[in-house]
Amino acid sequence: MTPFSKIRGAAAAAALIFCAGASAQAPLTNLVGEYNLASSATVPASTWGYSKGRISVKQLDDRHLLIALSCEWKREPKAVCGDYFYAQQRDDGLYLQDMNTFAMRLYFDPASRKLTIISRGADAKQSVRHDVFAATTAPLTDPALVRRMKRELSNADSKENRRVFGPYTKWAYQENRIEFQRQDLTTP
Repeated sequence: MTPFSKIRGAAAAAALIFCAGASAQAPLTNLVGEYNLASSATVPASTWGYSKGRISVKQLDDRHLLIALSCEWKREPKAVCGDYFYAQQRDDGLYLQDMNTFAMRLYFDPASRKLTIISRGADAKQSVRHDVFAATTAPLTDPALVRRMKRELSNADSKENRRVFGPYTKWAYQENRIEFQRQDLTTP
């Protein structure tokens, strides 16, 4: 006969595994939404920042997100400004694609629904840009940002990009985790 304490311990372990699996999936859906640029600052101070911007985060499947950025540069408003990234949920967190993300870090605060991107520049001053995006429910109406968002979403879904780079489900997602701010450390 199996002692009651072993059964209770096995049930507790199973519940812990179930809860850990559920919490590992939570960040993926928490990030989905629309975000407007709240601030863009550079150290040392420069015009290497955004005057306006929008991020759209869409869930593609149970493990992947598409993060599309449309923006306008402070120093050159008419220049091309936008990008897209894929992210993958793994057992130990949510990771950005390993392609072209080595110079950036993403942080998300679930309490304030703010997404922060920190980018290192390749200039002689070794500039660092700090962009903060706040969640919004307002529709995107700025014509330049709408046009640029359409371009980035089209590029993300491009048949040519899939042919060259392969499907996003086969990409490497190992080196750049999206950091989620812990609530128990920030609240009194």
